[in-house]
Order: sequence, then C-alpha cells, then structure tokens
Amino acid sequence: MSELDRVVAALTTAPSVAVLSHVDPEGDAIGATLGAAFALREAGKHTGAYNRDGVPPWLAHLPGASELLRIPPAAEGYACYLVLDTSDLTRTGGLLDGRPAGAVVVNVDHHVGNTRFGDVNWIEATASSAGEMVHRLLRRSGFPVPREAAVNLYAALYTDTGGFRYGNTTAEALRVGADLVTCGADPQDVARRLYGHKDVREWRLLSEVLAGLQVSAGGRLAWIEVSLGAQRRAGVGLEVTDEFVQYPRSLEGVQVAAAFKEITADEIRVSLRSNGGVDVAKLAAGLGGGGHRNAAGCTLRASLAEARTRVLPTIEAALGED
Repeated sequence: MSELDRVVAALTTAPSVAVLSHVDPEGDAIGATLGAAFALREAGKHTGAYNRDGVPPWLAHLPGASELLRIPPAAEGYACYLVLDTSDLTRTGGLLDGRPAGAVVVNVDHHVGNTRFGDVNWIEATASSAGEMVHRLLRRSGFPVPREAAVNLYAALYTDTGGFRYGNTTAEALRVGADLVTCGADPQDVARRLYGHKDVREWRLLSEVLAGLQVSAGGRLAWIEVSLGAQRRAGVGLEVTDEFVQYPRSLEGVQVAAAFKEITADEIRVSLRSNGGVDVAKLAAGLGGGGHRNAAGCTLRASLAEARTRVLPTIEAALGED
C-alpha cells in the first residue's frame, strides 16, 4: 500500500478530523487547511480547522477563514489529526498536545526535511504545494471537492507557485489547477481575494522598506529589512509582509533575495528566496530553519545587525560556489 493510500484509509475510516498546519502560516498552509476541512465536512466528517497563529490579514477573505481556530483541538476528541505543510512536530505550535489516546496523526507534506512525525506519513517533495497533495488525496479517496474547497486549494496552489511563475509549476500543478477551476474556483475571484484588499498602511511600510533595499555580490544578492521602527511609523506589523521578499527577488540578475524582519529587538525572522541556482533550504537549515529549495527561512535570536552579519556571508559563500 502506498503512502497516499494509507492516508486515504486513515481519513476514510475516521469519523472526525482536525485539520491543522504550521505556525506563521502562508497561503499554502491556510488554503490547504481550509480546503481539506471543507471537503471532509462535505464527506460527512466532524471537522475543524486550526492554526496556532491564525489567518494572516491578506488571506482573511478566503472561504471559511473566519472559522479557523487558534486553540488546541484536544477538547473535541478528534479521531484523526490531519497535519498539512508542516515539516516537524514543533511547527504545529502545540496543537497536537493533549490529543486523545489512539487518535491517528496523519502527516501530509512536501518539505524535503520532513521528520515523518505522524502515525501515517505521506511526504512528496516533488509536489508543488500542500494544496496539490490535498487535491490528490481527495480525488483518490472519492471525497467531494465543493466550491469552497476548490477556491481554497486553488489559492494554496497559486500562492506556492507564485501565480504559476516558479520552478515548481509542473504539468501536474497545472492539471490540478484546471480541475479546481472545473470544481468552481474562479481564478480572477481568487486573485481578488488574495490581493484585492490591501491596506494603505501596507504600502507605506513597503515604500520605506524598499527605500532601504541593498544589493551585493555583483548584483546576485539583494535584501530588505523590516524594522520595528518602520512598522510603528506605518501603523502595521509583520502580518502584511509575507510577499515583500518578492521585490528584491524580481531584480535583474538577482539569484538570492533575503528579507530580515524584526519581531523584537533581539528576534529576527529571515525569509530567503532563490531564483533556482542556490538551494536556500540548505542555507536555512544551517541557521536552524528550513523550507524548500527556492523558498525557505529561519528565526534568529539576534539583532538586525547581528542577523545580517550571520546570514549575508553564508549566502555570498553559496553564490560563490554556484
């Protein structure tokens, strides 16, 4: 029996399923979680959607976003916990704590470094997104794909492929996208839900951040910094900055882009993006983080200046090896 078939068997037999994903979620994590929850509920399962950090503002217009819970689901006594897009147990933010004895943990992920922490594991690093994997398991199981599920899974696929622009935009990803459109996802509507509700404060923060953009390594490395001061001046926080790293990434000649985001004066979130030549997942792993070849990150106990000193030479060394 394949890993996918074991997942299907676990979900088919479970009367109730909690669906959850990693802390600091992005479009794939939230879209896959909500999409799976809608489909399982439609299949007759008692289902809830959970994330310790909740839904980022830019994803708040996805169907079901307001129903996602941040509290641990243990009190509900679920028979199965479906964990999506999450590389290791710590990234669940404690949402698996206190689960009932005998509850089955199903781990579905596309991160290369997944620790296989589930009772049932399906890890497929070649998948474009967790959303693609959820679609595949729904089709394999015969579960329905209602319109709300299709919208969320399309959003997951769309965001993790960069609007079908990144190297993970495979033929299979495009086939999945087409099927989700057939199931009711409107590409124009999804794009509007994701990017059509901007707050002017986000643009003010972005303008200050981009004014400080730096380039090194002969134009192959570019980075930005999102300081606490800039956040205060704009009146908005890191919750709107998920896509900021795409701006330095889009510069001509840039192979690696980085965003240094100040959580506190001594805690920095680092987002890394590659245009294909450098495996930023390896760089992030060396800094205590992880991710995918072209999109990864880590969180450092350091000041902005210290984080810059630790991270930038590592990237420059990798570019020198490329």
